[in-house]
Amino acid sequence: MRGVPAVTRRTAKPAVCSALTSALFVLARAAHAAPEETADAAPDTAPAPPVVVAPVPIEEVTVSGLRRQTSSSTEQRMKRTDIRLVPGAFGDPFRAIEAMPGVMPIVSGLPYYYVRGAPPSAVGYFIDDVRVPYLFHFALGPGVIQPTLIDEVSLHPAAFPARYGRYAGGVVAGQTREPGTELRGEGQIRIFDAGAYVEAPFAGGRGAAGIGGRYSYTAAILSLVSPNTSIDYRDYNARVSYELSDRWRATAFTFGSFDMASQVEDGVENVLFASEFHRLDLRFDRRGADGATSRVGMTLGLDRTRLDGKRFSQDMLVGVRARERTPIGDETDIELGIDATVDRYSGDLPSVYAVQPAQYAAAEALFSPRIDTATGAWASASWHPTKRFDLTATARADAFSSDGETAIGPSPRVSTRVPVSSKLTFLGAMGVGTQAPAFAIPVPAVGYRRLPGGLGYAYQKSAGAEVDLPLRFLFRAVGFHHSYFNLRDFARNRRDFDIVEPQLVQSSPAQAYGLEVHLSRRLSERFGGFVSYTLSRTEVGATQRTQARVSPFDRTHVLHVGGSADLGRGWRAGVRFLTYRGWPDEGTSLTSISPPSRRLPAFTRIDARIEKRWSWRKAGHIALVLEALNATASTEIIGRRCIPDEGCRDEELGPIVIPSLGVEGAL
Repeated sequence: MRGVPAVTRRTAKPAVCSALTSALFVLARAAHAAPEETADAAPDTAPAPPVVVAPVPIEEVTVSGLRRQTSSSTEQRMKRTDIRLVPGAFGDPFRAIEAMPGVMPIVSGLPYYYVRGAPPSAVGYFIDDVRVPYLFHFALGPGVIQPTLIDEVSLHPAAFPARYGRYAGGVVAGQTREPGTELRGEGQIRIFDAGAYVEAPFAGGRGAAGIGGRYSYTAAILSLVSPNTSIDYRDYNARVSYELSDRWRATAFTFGSFDMASQVEDGVENVLFASEFHRLDLRFDRRGADGATSRVGMTLGLDRTRLDGKRFSQDMLVGVRARERTPIGDETDIELGIDATVDRYSGDLPSVYAVQPAQYAAAEALFSPRIDTATGAWASASWHPTKRFDLTATARADAFSSDGETAIGPSPRVSTRVPVSSKLTFLGAMGVGTQAPAFAIPVPAVGYRRLPGGLGYAYQKSAGAEVDLPLRFLFRAVGFHHSYFNLRDFARNRRDFDIVEPQLVQSSPAQAYGLEVHLSRRLSERFGGFVSYTLSRTEVGATQRTQARVSPFDRTHVLHVGGSADLGRGWRAGVRFLTYRGWPDEGTSLTSISPPSRRLPAFTRIDARIEKRWSWRKAGHIALVLEALNATASTEIIGRRCIPDEGCRDEELGPIVIPSLGVEGAL
């Protein structure tokens, strides 16, 4: 919820305005009357009766709302009006984060990212402060929340706000729109799925209820070209809110997602991947007359993932949270909060006689029944003596337990924005992130038992500047250095994957450092665009047996250049150019931290979007949208295999091309 600080003002009824208008009219006639007219006036003319203004009762009107929090110096935010115009993102809020600096894709199109060198296992996802295992459908699918429900999406690569914790990498947070005061809705019908969300007010505008979802028919389309392969996904979103008073609002928000990929062999369907998650969030929000805000909430959840055969892993969770943000005068805000989550894991273990002892031990570590808890508390203070100045310091700590093992992880952080001039602002941040051992990629209901290897940590440092340029351009450059301890990555090298082991071998800290550059003008302008460039390096720490080395997933350069233009008469077109350097070629020596002598070939792709929009009614529209990810059908090189006497051969992925033709509409 957003707004302005609560203000109280006194206004008179319309009668006062009428009387004052009459009085001003009389005074104006007297002031502009000619002298001779005043002198020749008949002395016996009766004077005009005086204007009498009757006393009018004063009404007190209170305009209340929420004070807009100053954005973090590390935060990168996109509004929904710009998100839908990012070429190749298909209007999806959470796919648009790929275009932000500091984000390095594993491979083109897949929604799993490294954020400032932190692996996907260290990146957290939240919707309205509710933790979710992922924000995207399987593989190249869209987000799990209808785009019309999302107001903005933020990427916090470091020193994130106090209410976010238990992650050592970045945090991706989505914020839903305020409940509507009139009927509104949006829908899309595309060649691979259809979705919609509709919301309507009730109880005279005090409440609002909305429902929506998405259903894919990719299975039917994919069967035309690959009859034995099936990919299916669907999701649902529903929200009801009610203003209990001028200060309190109650909200129930539920959403969920389902994904499955399978392949038929010899008439038998073999499920390659299947997962689902569901959330029900109940919360109360309070907005005070002085700008204070409070939130108390409880979340119920169910996560499930299908394993080999017909076995499942499952997690039933309960979470509670509370926070209070209070202004202390006009320059300082104080926030206190606490949150706690209880996860009850269960899983179908294989028969001890059907697998090898090592395989059974690995399954037991991941899927054996247990109860995990995580409890966090924080205190945060923000000082903002001027509009653009902000200094925020946070003290937070989290306690973790799993099947009898416990650990406590502190995560203090500080960030600042200091105006150097009217156009130039200094940005700085330092912090510590902590988390429990996590699976290599976000998978519902899959985690490690008894905190093997201990907690993971990140020491985060960054500094930079932001410049307001002419024509509403914004330029930002930030240098960063992060150190990572005990984080679960895919592998130390791409020839030896082992995603089951909870921790890589004990090593010295991994390092990530680099420079992020971002030049942007809002895409919703008539002509908008952005340039996003990341120059970085990630090194895996040394072990007792090996020296430090370049990360097998390091990408030195990542460049996005995109734009959108209003062509007139309802036409708008956009294009995005993406290129990044290839992974280190592990056919060469990578036994030291010196730069590798060779890299795999760079990858380049172009995404395009064009739409024709027709307006109807007051604020509605219908649009025909043609969009393509990797319109150039580029192929990505993900490895190189060299065989003596036979030479080397590149291992290719793709080309992965996603065309989309659809119709969008809004009330």
